[in-house]
Amino acid sequence: MATATQQLNGLDLDAMRTLVQTVTKDPAAADRLNDWSARVRWETGFRSKALVRDHTLVVDEPATLVGQDLAPNAAEYVLAAFGACLTTGMALNATKDGIRLRNVEVIVEGRLDNILTFFGMSDRGHPGFKEISVKAYIDADTDDATLKKVWRDTVASSPIGNTLVRNVVVHDEMVRV
Repeated sequence: MATATQQLNGLDLDAMRTLVQTVTKDPAAADRLNDWSARVRWETGFRSKALVRDHTLVVDEPATLVGQDLAPNAAEYVLAAFGACLTTGMALNATKDGIRLRNVEVIVEGRLDNILTFFGMSDRGHPGFKEISVKAYIDADTDDATLKKVWRDTVASSPIGNTLVRNVVVHDEMVRV
């Protein structure tokens, strides 16, 4: 008879403990967890498909930007990725601290610095986000001070958040096919 795994916040506690023990004994074992990739193929117009592991994400522009509005655009995926990273981090950090979550919702909004630079119509500013705002709505079985600390730790340890606020070296190469 199979034993049920103990879970908190939908996470397998035994699997989490095993992962923590493995990387505690051998930090180099975590190195393989540092590498991620995506393959993106243009389809038509502004629509592309991103292949990530066994998943496919469609990317398109809204009709206001001459797209077909079949999917979020890349900037919206950045905001969604940041929000998803924060909800994942909150689940991780709350679970590590033995806190049961009832609800976590994160609203992420961003403002580009100057979209005209993306269009090639301006050299003022840059085409990336100028600012991003995050508001979290969290309901959990803990006091306010503890919940705020877990949230602060979540924001500080977010891989996507850190990618957004730090300089990242980008290596690019073009191959004619």
